[in-house]
Amino acid sequence: MPVLATLAAINLVFGSSSNEAVSFLNPYKLRARCKEEIENVHKQAQAIALTEELERLAAQYQKSVVITLEAYIEESVKWESSADGLIDVLEHWDRSRDNTLREIVRVRQAMHDLLTAEQWARIFS
Repeated sequence: MPVLATLAAINLVFGSSSNEAVSFLNPYKLRARCKEEIENVHKQAQAIALTEELERLAAQYQKSVVITLEAYIEESVKWESSADGLIDVLEHWDRSRDNTLREIVRVRQAMHDLLTAEQWARIFS
């Protein structure tokens, strides 16, 4: 079940880059919109740095998902593996993903603190 939840989370959180709406978790479109909508060069550089941090975190999250799936698949086919052992394998990586998601929320808050309400609306509308 955690594997299915992880797959659903990837699709929900990181979605497709082909979606037209600007998502906080779509660093490509977010970077472009920050360049378009933030006139202050210093603030624009800060927003782009936060976007780059999001890219790093998204890659970290996705890597963690792949590692989790590979570890689960490897262990699940062993005769001697148990449900408790499989859960232990998954829980380690679940904590890693949870920490990464918390960092993503921290970066979102930093972006919130950086932008005015008007800038936020222009970027995400």
